[in-house]
Formats: sequence, structure tokens, C-alpha cells
Amino acid sequence: MKCKPQNFFMENIMFSNIVHIDKDANAHDFFYDALQEVTTTPNYWTFTEAKDALHTLISKKITPDIIFLNLDFPKMSGQEFLARLKKFKHLSNVPVIIFSGSTKRSSIQLTRILGAKGFITKPCSQREFIRILSSILSLEFLMSDNLNFSSFYNFTQRPILEAISENVFCNEVVEYGFNVN
Repeated sequence: MKCKPQNFFMENIMFSNIVHIDKDANAHDFFYDALQEVTTTPNYWTFTEAKDALHTLISKKITPDIIFLNLDFPKMSGQEFLARLKKFKHLSNVPVIIFSGSTKRSSIQLTRILGAKGFITKPCSQREFIRILSSILSLEFLMSDNLNFSSFYNFTQRPILEAISENVFCNEVVEYGFNVN
């Protein structure tokens, strides 16, 4: 008996304007390939620099429903982008999911403090990323307490929050050299 591959394609996703910010072109290809497995959303924008993305979003040239953000950029860090994004009323409620190679507990905690809704760690297999992306874009990650992804921290689930909050201090924002107020 042959196993049928699981289909993650969704006709009705909750987010149709997707912004992906990552300096690596291969990451954009990886993300886009996974996105095509999940939906045919016509509105997908990529940026290779957080500072450029922020200026475009502030100017309202693009109105994102969700942002996927790497943390490592030469001009403006992902953490600084996230802190600044939340200052603008028209962008303050846009969910941001971090998609980064950083696995430091302090980096993960800092992004949660700054308002990210989740953190996907790289490297992540294409198959697992498709499952995570499907869960995020359908809002399943907000409604289910029992999703099991080894590469995804869901900041909306209380047990995950308690696990990553252990021995981490809120004043870490100061260590990154920018003010979130």
C-alpha cells in the first residue's frame, strides 16, 4: 500500500499580503517554494534589507497582513526593525514571525518582548516549513495548543512562553543598543 503525501494547500488562507524580509536570496526561494505548496496568494513581497522594508511599509506602499523576518542585516537588525515597526499605528498589529538561524534563547526571548508572534529556527526542512507555514497562514497556530514543530516557537501558547522566559531578563533590549519606547 502506497502512502499518499499530505496536502497542505489551502484555498482560504487568512493572510493574503505576505512580506518576507531576508538578506539571503536562497531563503527567498525556499520560502516562495513552500508558499506555492500552501497557497496561490498573489501578494508576496520580498526585501533583502530590513531598513528598506521598513521605509516601504511606513510609506504605506504595501499593507502587509503578515511579515516573516530574519534578524541578521547589515544596516538595521531585525530586532530594531520589529521595535520600530510597532511604533506605527497602521503596522502595530501586523503579526511578525521571525525566521532566523539564531537559536540563542536571549534572541528568541527578545523578539517575543518586541512583539513577534512566533519564531521559526533555521535550518528547517522544506517539509516541516510547509507544515509550519500552513499552520501560520490558516491561524491554526493561534487556536491549537498541541501543534508539534521542532523548528517553531509559538509565542501565543502559554507553556512555550514559560519555557523560554526561564532565566531571561526583560532588560536585554538595552543590550542591542536601541530604545523600544
